[in-house]
This record gives sequence, C-alpha cells and structure tokens, in this order.
Amino acid sequence: MKLISLMFESMLVAWYQVREAFEEGGLKNVLRQRFFWKRKATPVVMGLLDAAPTPGRILQDFSYQFVEIKLDHLRNKKWIFSTASRGVKASRNIKKGWRGFALVMKNQVVGDVWCVIPCGEGIPIHHSDLGMLGIPCGKKDAYAFDMYISPEHRGENLAAPFHRSLHNLLRTEGCSKVYGFYWDDNLPALWMHRIMKFKELPKRQVTRFLFYMKSEFIPGKSNHSSQGQHVS
Repeated sequence: MKLISLMFESMLVAWYQVREAFEEGGLKNVLRQRFFWKRKATPVVMGLLDAAPTPGRILQDFSYQFVEIKLDHLRNKKWIFSTASRGVKASRNIKKGWRGFALVMKNQVVGDVWCVIPCGEGIPIHHSDLGMLGIPCGKKDAYAFDMYISPEHRGENLAAPFHRSLHNLLRTEGCSKVYGFYWDDNLPALWMHRIMKFKELPKRQVTRFLFYMKSEFIPGKSNHSSQGQHVS
C-alpha cells in the first residue's frame, strides 16, 4: 500500500507541476522543465562546523517562522501550502524518509526546502541526485535540495536566510557538511550560493526526457558518467 500511495502522489505532483509551470510561463516553461539536453549543473558543499551560527534576522523581521514539516501537520492541515504541488510533494517526501523545513507566515507555507542525511542513524536513506551529480555524501553529511519560494514572495531576499536557518539546525544536530547544487542558467540560485560562499565541485551536464535523466562530467575534465535513471 505504501508503494502504491507513493506512486499515486508522484503522479499527482507531476500533474500539479505541469499545470503550475504552464500558468507561470506557458508551454515553453513546461517543456523547459521536462525536456533539456546537456544542461549544466554545479554541485556545491559548505563546511558547517567552522562557520559561526547566523540568525538570519530577515526571517524574524518579516514575521516568518522556520519550522520542520511533520506528516501529522499535513494530515491535520496545520500548514496551508500556497502552491498545491508542494503540499502533495511534502507528504510523499516525508514518507520517503526525507526531512522538510518550511517558511511559515501565520499558517501559510510560503517556502520549503528538503534535506537527507544518507548515512545518519538508522536505515540509510537514498536520493537519486547524489549519484547523478557525483556528490560523495558521507557520514554526518547532509544533502539539501529542492528549495522553493512561492512566486508572490520572491524578491524579498528570503533564500539566503532560509538556507542559514537550515544550516544552523543541521549544525546543532552534529552535521559537518551540507551539499547541494544549482543549475548554471538559474542566475538567482548561482549568485545566492556564491554569496553564501559554497565551494563549487566539478560541474555536470544533464539531459532529461520526462522522468528519465542522465548526467556526466563536462568533457575534458573527467571521463566518468552516471547511468540514466527515473526521477521525480
């Protein structure tokens, strides 16, 4: 039953994402998200133990809360997602063992970000990005991914303090490094990671066709490539 539930939620997420992409940018935006060839991606890493905690004052100044999303919260509708696909994705992700964190204003989720600690305590947790991007996420390392800010709250400079709030929490839990990645053609994400002083790892070029994705190192820098796989 759990597998069937995850499959259904993945299909529902895909449907919402296509609809939302069309509403934001039309058919061209839908195709851009589901079909691309050799799109450049840059994996990144930041050490957490040597960095001083940063409070991310802007979150308090604008009355945002930084909270962890729990399955009970979703079932009891404690938080309302401003974007439909994010609410469905949250349920699916938590069932996979991934941890979600949200920016909340009153009871509305205006942004969320996801995290896995693959080699933490308990059963190892997998994420396909790690193999696809060649990220060596080891014991007490974390991988943060899929950060989203709802369209009506973009431009408020929330991304960096949102990340810092996550880093502070991971540091208190004993994580030593946090990995991530950004698309090179996503200029806001590129500059945010550079301003926050993430270390850039060898770039990858990624080809995607619907749910199938394959990546490889940029030619001339390495001969290694990853196998294609299905992604959500």
